[in-house]
Amino acid sequence: MVKKVKLTLMFKDDEVLTFLVIYGKFLEIEIVEELEHFDKAPYGVATAEDKKERNRLLFKFFNSRTIAGPRWDYKDILKATGCKNAFELSFKGHGLSLTNNYWFKREGENLKYDDINFFTNKWDDSFARAVLARDYKALKKADLNNPDIVTPGWAVKGWLYEEDGPRLYKEGIHKDEPEECLGEVLASSLANRILNEGEALTYELKEMNGRYYSVSKSMLNIDEELVPLSSVLPRGLYGLYSNRNIDHKYGDEFFDELAKCGFPGLYQLFVKITCIRSLCFVNDLHFENISFIRNTKTGEMRPAPIYDLAGSFGTGQKGRQILSNINKGTFLMVYYVYGGLDPNWDYSWYDKDKLIGFEDEIRETLSKSKFFTESLINNIIDVYRHQKEILDDMAGKNNK
Repeated sequence: MVKKVKLTLMFKDDEVLTFLVIYGKFLEIEIVEELEHFDKAPYGVATAEDKKERNRLLFKFFNSRTIAGPRWDYKDILKATGCKNAFELSFKGHGLSLTNNYWFKREGENLKYDDINFFTNKWDDSFARAVLARDYKALKKADLNNPDIVTPGWAVKGWLYEEDGPRLYKEGIHKDEPEECLGEVLASSLANRILNEGEALTYELKEMNGRYYSVSKSMLNIDEELVPLSSVLPRGLYGLYSNRNIDHKYGDEFFDELAKCGFPGLYQLFVKITCIRSLCFVNDLHFENISFIRNTKTGEMRPAPIYDLAGSFGTGQKGRQILSNINKGTFLMVYYVYGGLDPNWDYSWYDKDKLIGFEDEIRETLSKSKFFTESLINNIIDVYRHQKEILDDMAGKNNK
């Protein structure tokens, strides 16, 4: 039997469109009516050429606001909440998030955004606490009006409301060892040393329930929304970005195309991101977690802080394999994959002296994990030193 649920997509208190959620063999999204404020629809929906394309883009938007299928506790969450898929879970609440001002209103509801949004109102965070404690049975009683049901990503994570605001707790991949979280903490420390204030998100290491988490604040206020580059940049540009990490000939073409996109600060953002990638040898910076922040009142755009740095400094699964058996070939691979720096770029923002003492910070931080032996930490420091020498040389040539 096919079940249909009619909802209204809201932008704050403005009605954008009504749509059907069709629960059949496959879940479908279908726009029913374009309402008064259709111009505030998610990026690309209002300007799409036909209904089929509008429905496709709306489906893509909703998909970006669900827990991810590869997430490690995905099946546990769905089983506990009685949902067949992540869409159904998302639609059980009002779809409120900490990344934008969209939400879902059911027929007959008389709700105002000021009364329910998560930027100015607290929520019951029992859902996140149950997930982080692996107490999935407790989800049956948890309030589903929370930001966790629309937070994507593969890692086990949860938004907890603390005294000075919400914090996202994100677990590493190695369960009771803090190594991946330590890599993210280290990378954010490095980024905050050499970038301007607010250009990188700060992560802290915290322990709870015998597990370790990298913890960060929300990046936005109530008049801002996060716009991933995957939503606004030409699809072909991502191919160039991926290719430039394995073949330097794509570098010039990629940066030439960036200049044509018209987003303020985009070129410099990618220069800085490329340098951070090189120094931290992180491999998860893609167009889903490189974003802009749009002011919803003025429409102005600015680069979002660099975030999601898990797996830095060899702390991901592949890093264990590579850095545990490091040799000359590994150094060459690191340079080839995480190099690609160009002496013609603008490095005026980079001050190598701000990284004085960072090798000691690497040693001190990674020593908190039993996995990191002294020899492995030395290997990581050697790779970091190797990458920093390349950046110092490039910046030196540029700034002469």
